[in-house]
Amino acid sequence: MPYLMVNLDDTNDCRKAIKQLRSAINAPDCDRDANDSVGRRGRTGNRLAADADSPGKPQGEDVAALPLPMKLRRIKQRHIWKHLVRIANAAEDAQSLPELDLLLDLPKNKMRSLKAIMAKLENRFDLKFLRVVPNAGVDASGNPRYEMLPNVRRQILKIEAA
Repeated sequence: MPYLMVNLDDTNDCRKAIKQLRSAINAPDCDRDANDSVGRRGRTGNRLAADADSPGKPQGEDVAALPLPMKLRRIKQRHIWKHLVRIANAAEDAQSLPELDLLLDLPKNKMRSLKAIMAKLENRFDLKFLRVVPNAGVDASGNPRYEMLPNVRRQILKIEAA
């Protein structure tokens, strides 16, 4: 595997590296997509299994443009789905992340980790699961309270019931 060493303080070296990377990505014999990355399963010649949301999906499909029910069906295939369902079922009022830990009987600060994972999905799928409710105040520790968006809650519960 070839390595590219770049002096990040040298702008000419950075330009050459970018040019070399672009030529490697656009090479006709390159069997990797430009969006491939190293994930839990390591780098493969094909797209990562975690990114292959559905069989036969054309590469480069913009998942952010999909309607909400289709986005949530794709997210259902991920491990975070069970937590989204629990939040949709249990947390009808605005809750802080520590309060959600207690409500859902999760280990301390687990909800913070889940919120970070949700943020990645929110960016990729261009949607919001939880939003801060400013008029709900803060909890005893000063943490803001969140609520699940009503249309997202309805769709999650509808998909789970089906």
